Amino acid sequence: MDAAKVVGERPPPAGGIDFDLPGQDIRLAATRWPGNGTPVVLLHGLASQRRFWNLTVPLLAGLPVLALDQRGHGGSDRPDDGYTVEDVAGDLAPALDAIGWSRAVLVGHSWGAAVAATFAAQHPERALALVCLDGGFMSPPASFDRAAARERLQPPRLAMPPDELERMLRDHTPTHWTDEVAAAVLPIFAVGDDGLARARLPFETHMKVVDGLLDYDAPATLAAVRCPSWVVACGPAGGEQDDWAQAKSAALDRLSDVLADGRVMRWGGAVHDVPLQWPALVAGLVRAAVDGVQTARS
Repeated sequence: MDAAKVVGERPPPAGGIDFDLPGQDIRLAATRWPGNGTPVVLLHGLASQRRFWNLTVPLLAGLPVLALDQRGHGGSDRPDDGYTVEDVAGDLAPALDAIGWSRAVLVGHSWGAAVAATFAAQHPERALALVCLDGGFMSPPASFDRAAARERLQPPRLAMPPDELERMLRDHTPTHWTDEVAAAVLPIFAVGDDGLARARLPFETHMKVVDGLLDYDAPATLAAVRCPSWVVACGPAGGEQDDWAQAKSAALDRLSDVLADGRVMRWGGAVHDVPLQWPALVAGLVRAAVDGVQTARS
């Protein structure tokens, strides 16, 4: 879809500069906020885009920050293939080289956390710290039904007028709907020639990313990460947990045997899209990771 028809598209938060960067033989859309000190890279989750971080970035003011539309997403190129987690992580090195960053703190949400962890495992000399927000620490069980998992992870095929789309999102977003939240969420969609808004990530591409994520080996990947790692699981505040929450909790419990230098947290009451719900808490965690790097250097 034409980028000019992106739903809710606005300029980035103050000081942000939109531009393009190279990935592995593709073009990546990016936003950069200049600053001093330790660089921070922000990686969104599946079917999202770089504006997802709009509420968090202003709270990181002063730090050099880069947010990317990962391959297939947002304004970045959509190749026909190359959607394993390793392929997507491979886009980071040329992107960082292009802006002259030899090392950075890697922050990923959901699928983006798996990408960040994979890059940290593959390039230990370039990863100063790793922050995984509700992702990157789980793999499908050995006995899982792949076909059933793919079916559960299929995205809805929405096609509706933009104003109806916004009303639907406002009613179903588990946080207070503000202009800032709208600007972070609505660019997931674009308007076609028929006037209807649809996801910018095509269904077929979405499912290729799902296939890559189902092949992700979290324990092996995290065991290869040498930098300080901060892993967060979001879930209910208390009481009974559903099967998914129990699986996440069990995966967290196993991380002490996997991470070389890990800090594991459970944020009770946090929704999956916690950067929209509690951006100050997310920014505080990122700053803690940055402070740890700076302390280790001094």
